[in-house]
Amino acid sequence: MGSSSLIFCLIGVVIPLWKSPGFSAASRINVALSGTAIQSSTYSNLGKAEHAIDGNSDPEWEHYSCSSTSYEAKPWWRLELPGVYRVSEIQVTNRNAKRKRLNSVEIFIGNSLVNNSNDNPRCAIINDDPGCLTQTVKCWGMAGRFINFYKSFDVADALTFCEVKVYGEPAAPSMSIQKMGRNITLVGTRLCWSDALLYCRDSHWDLLSLIGPEDQEMIDELVARATFPLTSQLWVGLRRSPSGSSWFWMSGDPMNFTRWDEGSHHSSLCGGTSSRKPSTWRQLSCEEHLNFICFTGLTEGVKKLHFYSSTRENQIHCT
Repeated sequence: MGSSSLIFCLIGVVIPLWKSPGFSAASRINVALSGTAIQSSTYSNLGKAEHAIDGNSDPEWEHYSCSSTSYEAKPWWRLELPGVYRVSEIQVTNRNAKRKRLNSVEIFIGNSLVNNSNDNPRCAIINDDPGCLTQTVKCWGMAGRFINFYKSFDVADALTFCEVKVYGEPAAPSMSIQKMGRNITLVGTRLCWSDALLYCRDSHWDLLSLIGPEDQEMIDELVARATFPLTSQLWVGLRRSPSGSSWFWMSGDPMNFTRWDEGSHHSSLCGGTSSRKPSTWRQLSCEEHLNFICFTGLTEGVKKLHFYSSTRENQIHCT
């Protein structure tokens, strides 16, 4: 994910957040303000870790409102959020736009404190741009409680910021099982089909495809263990062609197995599976807000289908 993350330079403008699935207006709240900061060392009393999340990014106050480690090998700065969040983007303000203070800084997001949180998944590596005071890093919904900034070089250097802003929202409750090389995750939040699809594609691989009766049995097992209330139907990656009657999996997997409810007339474009036994499939209105199932796993020989719309914005995020 780190190699594909996008980094933008903001110079007096605001770049709108790409409407990732499940990200509401709450995603535009700077959650770093409610977190706790710590760093590997502190350069005098003026460079405290918490200065990077005090809400003041004015470089005129850099000696009083910026964090800084001492000059050392492999310095790090870590933000602990009040809970697990899905992070949409991070904004980092440099102390001086003319100096490459942020160059090669790695950003990690996750829930582990091993190796000072530097063993968590990486969101991005910053390539500092002289003249760029604030950089925005897209993390596409990576989930975690700890956000770590790290310079991995053995050469002594300081890690310093004037402000770190984190935009995201609390991660939805979920439950997962692993079988047959696939990780299947039941998500506790409720979204329409298109938002569920893009949520899964951001945070996992795709909405679940059921390629055999064993997959249906895994759903039954997962639903039976759910610790949060579920809708009677669950979104999976079932989709019908608007110009025909054939159904397919958005993941690109073959439709070699079906378990349609006898009363399902296939008049809608989206399909789900029941959370009650017997767990049969049913066509449903794409606008219904339902729990859903994502998966990550074996994808050899299949090509994930793109999701197009003449009104892409409405298709990406529905209310």
